[in-house]
Amino acid sequence: MAHGRSDRFRPPRRAAGSLERRQLVARVLAGLDGQIVLVQAPAGYGKTELLSSGFESLRSAGEQVVWLTADTRNGAAFANELAQAAGFTDLAADPGLSLDRILDALVAIPAPRVTIFLDGFARDYEGLASLLAALPDKLRVVVSMRATPSAPLSRFRMRGLLAEIGADDLAFARNEMRHLCGSLAPGDLETLQLATRGWPALVKLIVPRLAGAIDPHERSRLLSGLHGDIRTFLREEILSGWTADIRELLLAAAILDEIHPAFACRLAGLDETRAAERLEALYPIVAPLAERPGWFLLHPLVRGVLALDLPAALVKTRHSQAAALFASDGQIVKAVHHAGKAEDFGFAANTIRAAGGVDLFLRAGYTVLRRLLDGLPPSVVHASPGLRLCAALVMAKEGQIRAAREALDELKGLTGEDAEAELPEQVLVHIDCLFDAYEDRHLGDEQIDWLEARLRSYRLKDTWERGWLHNHLCIAHTRRGGLRQARIHAVKALDCYREEGAAYAQTFMLIHLALVNLLGGRLAAAATYARQAEDLVQRTQWTDENLLAIARIPMAEILYRQGHVRAADAMLAEALPIVSRGEGWVDVYTRGFVTFARCRYRLGGVEAALRVADDARDVAEDRGLPRLRLVADILRVETLTSALMLSPAREAAAALPDPERDEGWPARRQQRDGQVTLARLRLRGGDAAGARADLLAFLAGAREEDDALSGLTAQILLAEAAFSCGDAEAARLHLERATQLAKPQDLLEPFVFEGEPFRETVRGMVRRWGLSAFEQDSAAFLNRILATGEDGGLRPREGLLSVREADVLSLLAQGLSNKEIARELGVTEATAKFHLKNLFAKLGASRRTMAVSLARAMGLLGGAPETHIAHAGD
Repeated sequence: MAHGRSDRFRPPRRAAGSLERRQLVARVLAGLDGQIVLVQAPAGYGKTELLSSGFESLRSAGEQVVWLTADTRNGAAFANELAQAAGFTDLAADPGLSLDRILDALVAIPAPRVTIFLDGFARDYEGLASLLAALPDKLRVVVSMRATPSAPLSRFRMRGLLAEIGADDLAFARNEMRHLCGSLAPGDLETLQLATRGWPALVKLIVPRLAGAIDPHERSRLLSGLHGDIRTFLREEILSGWTADIRELLLAAAILDEIHPAFACRLAGLDETRAAERLEALYPIVAPLAERPGWFLLHPLVRGVLALDLPAALVKTRHSQAAALFASDGQIVKAVHHAGKAEDFGFAANTIRAAGGVDLFLRAGYTVLRRLLDGLPPSVVHASPGLRLCAALVMAKEGQIRAAREALDELKGLTGEDAEAELPEQVLVHIDCLFDAYEDRHLGDEQIDWLEARLRSYRLKDTWERGWLHNHLCIAHTRRGGLRQARIHAVKALDCYREEGAAYAQTFMLIHLALVNLLGGRLAAAATYARQAEDLVQRTQWTDENLLAIARIPMAEILYRQGHVRAADAMLAEALPIVSRGEGWVDVYTRGFVTFARCRYRLGGVEAALRVADDARDVAEDRGLPRLRLVADILRVETLTSALMLSPAREAAAALPDPERDEGWPARRQQRDGQVTLARLRLRGGDAAGARADLLAFLAGAREEDDALSGLTAQILLAEAAFSCGDAEAARLHLERATQLAKPQDLLEPFVFEGEPFRETVRGMVRRWGLSAFEQDSAAFLNRILATGEDGGLRPREGLLSVREADVLSLLAQGLSNKEIARELGVTEATAKFHLKNLFAKLGASRRTMAVSLARAMGLLGGAPETHIAHAGD
């Protein structure tokens, strides 16, 4: 900003409508408790406005303040300029004035302290380093600069005398953007935030133009840095201050999505020495990538302006050079991307083939393969059998499984040297098995025998081949209900993939292990594997939203089964739509949709749950997945039964296969789930004896741990059925067995899911025998279950005791007498004694202290214990 000489000794006027940034002003003032405040950022970040606000705040408070705006034309006269700014006209007229003399004059001012505001100083401005080095204790300095000063600051930092405010602090935060852009649509606001990164001057330039009636082309120009006003600001205030070598370096970087200093220097023909330091000094124009140490990103709007200065021929040449550089470094995705930009599709195709083609996907992930193919014309892909197989895999991962299968079958029929070279037999077999898993077919005993025979044909050192065979065996055993075998194969596959260093494949095996342990009721182990999977995705596959969504499906079910309904619902609401568009793995769908429907039932009622069941059926129809369609039908029966809508539940149940015959059930797990669901319908319909017989037969057919969750539900329903049949002792035994199964894993949900009929069963048992009929830890667990609300929150007054009994117990624990309890409750002493008698009977206690002690042991006093397996915030 240009200033007249007198204007340089006072702050400029603030622009009308300027945003008040009180927190930043407070930081400046707090920083003055040290001695130096450095405000450093590129042009247009509001440094002058901030210093001006601080200046006015101190002056209004009666403090002595001095303002000096830098004069780049006359840096040698710093002492004289400072004297003039402080009002020492006699000293300022002395051409030989030293810095020490003006500092002594400032110290002599009769005030507790004097604060000097130095605005717009260059990093090597004459006199600034000397001022900071000789700064007396009484003086405070606030200085703004576009670059880090050359003056040494370390000793001030070590002594706690320096406060620093940088570009990140000055950039507009999201709430400030929202205040400035109140008329913009939320989508435009998000786009503006990404484009400007909160750069105040750019935001102020763009917002009024973006809010106007502009066409889409004009909007695009604004948000890409191509608009004339944006270009003018960046050229005048930013680009003009760069040295020639920095400009050449960033011109080369303008073609790169992500900048590596060495590669950028090679493209620009510059010396690589200290390239990283030079880029770091340009922050925030160039920002480090948090997830990729040593790599940087160029500000998108600056990149857009720089790109205008590159001739088309040079752009093409540099893309070609970048492709060769990245290929030589083994960075295949970047090499292919730049080869596509250079229109060198032959190089791109050869690079993919040389890197392993489809094997690259199996090791590196779907998003890698998709990005490789994005820039290639269909003709180039079709000319290569390997690329055609890659394209088929992308189609399968994006839900087009039928088209992918057709493409694979066509490729199997190809013959010739090129086809055999690009489509090794073991790769075709692997992809064939993968598509089988997506189509949920060929996963029976015959396929398991074939996979095991093939596994025996490989040597121990063939870790990749053995890994994917164990992987497919895990899928097959999971489908048929053999969870122990599935877990063994998943662990072996994970070991193989770890030996290969294939993070993408490891992630899937961790997800498999989470699901298998979850189905077996081993929630602690499932949570551990799910967290490991999510952590691995975020470290190695952070751009793959589909993989992250898959990893969150088992974690959501773990949260739900432990009573964290809202957390599970929120996680699935985000993850399931992504998974529905991408992954074709049926077990992920079944667990996700079933858990989501149960969450929605608890939070939104029967209609919300039925909509989820309908969504599951739609995905089943789109993908041709009969097992998922059957799961959706079972889910519909379950939901209607829980809502006691028995007539429509029976109609829906009529569409299910015969539960006693294997025909019509594609997998044993769905058959077992169907048997429990139909038994519940029978029980809710009043046929307790029939339901009891069905459930006893179900448990008699249980196999090891494979029916852990459905077996637990069967025990819970049997307790209710036996109690309804008048067999109270059998009901108590079933309930005790269920609690012993559930407690170690903190499995609340299977009990809470059964709703009021289960609650009445438990309360009936307590009325009959009292709480002494249960182990103390079982009583505490049951109290938590009954006190858990529909949303998963605790309602302590709805546990095993009545509301009045809970009140009496609380007062008893406080040591109140019968008369005092009666007075607190507003009842007669006789009524208080009546409630105490009932309470003692339930607890099996004969004395007051004994009653309090037993109640505390049973969890009837105070909050319920927290689970240590999975937390809602994880």
